[in-house]
Amino acid sequence: MKYKLIATDIDDTLLNRKKELTDKTRSALIQAQKNGYIVAVASGRLPYGVRPFAGALEVGRYGGYYMGFNGGAVMNSRDELIGAGYLDSKYIEPVYEILRPTGATTMVHKGDMIYADNKVNDYTHIESDVIGLPLNVVDDLPSFIDWDIHKFLISGEPEELKEIESRLTAALGSEVDIYLSAPWFLEVMPKGINKGTGLKRICDDAGVDIAEAIAFGDSYNDIFMLRDAGLGIAMGNAEDAVKESADMVTDDCDNNGIVTALEKLGII
Repeated sequence: MKYKLIATDIDDTLLNRKKELTDKTRSALIQAQKNGYIVAVASGRLPYGVRPFAGALEVGRYGGYYMGFNGGAVMNSRDELIGAGYLDSKYIEPVYEILRPTGATTMVHKGDMIYADNKVNDYTHIESDVIGLPLNVVDDLPSFIDWDIHKFLISGEPEELKEIESRLTAALGSEVDIYLSAPWFLEVMPKGINKGTGLKRICDDAGVDIAEAIAFGDSYNDIFMLRDAGLGIAMGNAEDAVKESADMVTDDCDNNGIVTALEKLGII
């Protein structure tokens, strides 16, 4: 198979555990683009938090792509929105009814703003700290939301999030998608909007068959993308379920696993 497009998750995939993009990985992906491959950056982060990494990889120069919100916002190299998905407002109260008695924090995004309810916990600030945006706490989040949201981001203790995931899935699993993107992050997404459908949108825009795409990832929200791509590659540090869903496992993110795979495939 002749591959034409390379899609990569950000945290613990493109970046190492210190949240660094190494020169070696950056140079490898730029070289791949010089060799004719299209690069796409895929993340659960809001587009504001993805754009700097797309810039670092020079996707604008080489006609690449990036997606935020797990495929809920798909952008081309000119920062134009080419695909979007929104959570129907009818789910706000049913989701929050399950979350209200828990110790988890619920967060939503608007533009380059992050809003959270007032149940701040040890994990609440991870999103804002990593992206570099302030966290705005409001008392009544469901009533505060008056715009179309892409998703709910729920943060909390990993064990409690597993219980919340089970309850949300039992109540709404046939109508929305619910999955962990990190042990301390649970996502509630519109049904059928994920990194896999985001990758398909990118491939369609680029004129590439998704079977000609390679995808790298490490966490549960990457499984859709790894399964749908022609070649799904799990990082050595990936969750076991991700490795089981992948076609290949490479080195971990602290050892430039993307570079190892690209060299092995003869792309660079």
